[in-house]
Amino acid sequence: MLDMNEEDGRSKESILHPTWTSRHEASVANAQKELGINTLENFPTARMCEALMGKLPFMNDIWVSQVMLRHCLTQIWSEYGVHLGERRCRASVSQMASDLTENTRPAIRPDENAHWHNWFSGPRLRWEMIGMVFTFAGFASKHFQEWDSFFHLPELQGMNRTTAADKMRACASACIQLCTDSETNDLLVVLMRNVSRLQSMLVSDESDKIRTESGMVVSSAITAGLHRLPIYKEITPSTQYRTGLSASLYCLDKCDSLFTGRPPMFTHHYCTYQLPLDLSEEETFSGPGIFAEAKSKLDSNGWNTSGKIYPITWVRALTLQSPIREGILELSLGVNTQFTKAQIDNLTTRLSEMHASYPPHLHYHHPKPGQQMQNSRQPREFYIVTRIHLDILNCRFLLQRLAVSRSFATGQELFDIALEIMTVVLSLWLNRDQLQNWNFAFDWIVVCYGIPSAGVISLELLNSINPTLAAQRKEKDKTKFSRSSVIQTLTMFVAFLSWIRPTDGNVALCWRLKRVMQRIVDSVLDTPSLFPSESGVGNDEVVTDASGGVDGREEVVGGEEWSDIGDAPLLSVQSDDLNWLNTVDWTRGDWLDVNLPNLM
Repeated sequence: MLDMNEEDGRSKESILHPTWTSRHEASVANAQKELGINTLENFPTARMCEALMGKLPFMNDIWVSQVMLRHCLTQIWSEYGVHLGERRCRASVSQMASDLTENTRPAIRPDENAHWHNWFSGPRLRWEMIGMVFTFAGFASKHFQEWDSFFHLPELQGMNRTTAADKMRACASACIQLCTDSETNDLLVVLMRNVSRLQSMLVSDESDKIRTESGMVVSSAITAGLHRLPIYKEITPSTQYRTGLSASLYCLDKCDSLFTGRPPMFTHHYCTYQLPLDLSEEETFSGPGIFAEAKSKLDSNGWNTSGKIYPITWVRALTLQSPIREGILELSLGVNTQFTKAQIDNLTTRLSEMHASYPPHLHYHHPKPGQQMQNSRQPREFYIVTRIHLDILNCRFLLQRLAVSRSFATGQELFDIALEIMTVVLSLWLNRDQLQNWNFAFDWIVVCYGIPSAGVISLELLNSINPTLAAQRKEKDKTKFSRSSVIQTLTMFVAFLSWIRPTDGNVALCWRLKRVMQRIVDSVLDTPSLFPSESGVGNDEVVTDASGGVDGREEVVGGEEWSDIGDAPLLSVQSDDLNWLNTVDWTRGDWLDVNLPNLM
């Protein structure tokens, strides 16, 4: 007997009938064509592209290839400018959509003997590249300031940084759908990753949707073979490009895991990566002669000897950190994992040795008193070196947090590192005028580095006015710090949080922390010091039991001890504020949940 469909009485055989299959395929093809036409109708206009290209030099990301984008946009406007011009309509872009669909079906097979741009453009212009242009337009839209004249262009119809970027994201997502019939390739992985990153800039990095999209990117990367590249006998432009993508994927995976406290998807058990050479894109893609000459000038470790910082330089620096980051994750997130002080010390030593191996121009130097940006550095270099330094400090911070959690160390070094991170984070904000082209990332810097550090510092500050801890503390567990200096630092951090714009993706998390931090600072300022000067640390320097503020925080934030202060203004700090600060350590809870009560 035939298996009948209950809704319309048709049999499964009828669904598999050649006539039905043909109609279905035609329907899908028509839907894809309509999607392609609608997508191209929203392609940035010529004057939009001209304005957007002004932001391209400030994108220090190998996933946004400046050379590829320049070449691709030049070709698009030279070959299809008449279709995408002022008289753009459905009919004018229809042929372009058909050409792109036809070009996207074959697999990409890079030919080292052909010009590099023929891998993906020229007669082979594909939907993946159109999608990459859309994501670039989205990134560039976020780079603009809200008041920029770019948003006054009539074709933007009153959009702002967020709505313009979101429109570009939707079009890029459509390009992914238009690649469903093609083989998974490197360019598709790049497109998927850029769409996911653009989404995170729009809806906040704590969104579960970002985690889902990241998983799809990893799955596609594995399908494309980027998780385990062969050992190349010769470095060519195509192998250099693939090596950079592979190494960056491995780094980004650890970065996401350290941020969310969730297991990494790439591990050394199943993946390998290689360090790309420290070459600029222009050196890589300007022909075999220039490429060979640039390679010959590298040092024995593959670093450039000119002291320049390229996007790939940043990737190399982070790739060297990846084994330490993975070690931290294994100790922190492993099931029933027991670790020793020696394991933490080993990771700490490896981190120091790795940092020392960096070339001199990648080392961070603290500005002198009264000096803001390091005079010898351009804004771009200052920004990248500062970000690399923050990642080093973050590894040290997490290692110390592990040590304190097992009572292998007191909280002094953890507190000192947290304070140093805060100082470096604030240095970016103090130089915000010179770093306007990188302001778009400030909300990420706050939530990735600032919030965990602020949690440690704030809890120690609160402990300093807790009489119960003052009586119970042991001499060896005392954390020393200048209360006035810490309050000034936190006050500046509150100002930084207030500066975060409504169009920044992580604004909800930043503004929530601002309210918590402000209540804490106000409470401490309104509470008299409980520590006499005979402690030997000066009138404005205090000591507090670090264990109460890190591993033993339940004593501080979960019990009745706070009621001992009686009518002190500390009661203005709500219990939910303290509970949230208690879980800023992601090994203890989901601090990214912005929906806790009484904190909005």
